[in-house]
Amino acid sequence: MQHHSKRLDCAFSPAEIAMLQRVLNTACLAARMQRTDYRADRLAKFIIGEFRCGTRDEAALCERALWFERRSAPWSVAPDQ
Repeated sequence: MQHHSKRLDCAFSPAEIAMLQRVLNTACLAARMQRTDYRADRLAKFIIGEFRCGTRDEAALCERALWFERRSAPWSVAPDQ
């Protein structure tokens, strides 16, 4: 029975999806990053990972996302380079 609960933990509610989208949009805007940029995809994965690890506060997620982008930005290289 335990395996079913783990599978359900991956689903997000509509409110959670909206909040995660706001966090991503805020972080992309602050970093002057296009949503189509490969870095935005990497940032979205980071935000979802943080959320799954327990950071559920929107402001805290924004702060973590901006930290991640600042930490990554100088070393960012496009995947095809």
